[in-house]
Amino acid sequence: MPPNQNVESSRFADLLERSFHGGAWHGPSIREALAGVDAEGSRQRLAGSHSIAEIVGHLSFWLEAGRRRLEGGHPPEVEGGDWPAGDPDSPEAWSERLAALEGAHRSLHARVAALDDARLDDPVPGADPTVRGLLAGLLEHNAYHAGQIVLLARAAREGIR
Repeated sequence: MPPNQNVESSRFADLLERSFHGGAWHGPSIREALAGVDAEGSRQRLAGSHSIAEIVGHLSFWLEAGRRRLEGGHPPEVEGGDWPAGDPDSPEAWSERLAALEGAHRSLHARVAALDDARLDDPVPGADPTVRGLLAGLLEHNAYHAGQIVLLARAAREGIR
C-alpha cells in the first residue's frame, strides 16, 4: 500500500461508524441500543442514574467536542455543559435530540475520514494528549454509553424503576 494513504485514519473512521451505527465487536452500537426507545422510554433512569435522553445529549456533546478539537477548537458551550439537563417532553423533542446525535456523529465521522495519518500523533486541545488518544477515547466513550443505554432500555421495557 502506498505510504501516503491514510490507513489508520480510515480505520478510526470505520470504527466510529461501527460504534455508532452497527457492526461493533463489543455489542450493540449506539443506534442499535436506541432502537425502539421512544420519548417516554428515553426518560428511563435507575437509582439516580442519568436518563437515556441525558446520555444521548452527553454523547452529542462529546462527538461535537471531538470534531471541534480535531479542528483546533474547544468543546461547545451549552447550558448544562457536557450533561445537558432535561428530558424530552414530546416525541418531537426526542426526535430532535436523536437528530442532533446523528448530526454530531456524521460531522465527526466526515472529519476523521478526511484526516491525514500524519496528524494522529499531533497534540490536541483538551484532556487527550494526541489526536490518536482523542479518537480512541471517543470510541471507548461510545461503547460505554451504548452499554448504559442497553441496560436502561431493558429496564424501561420490563417496567423496572
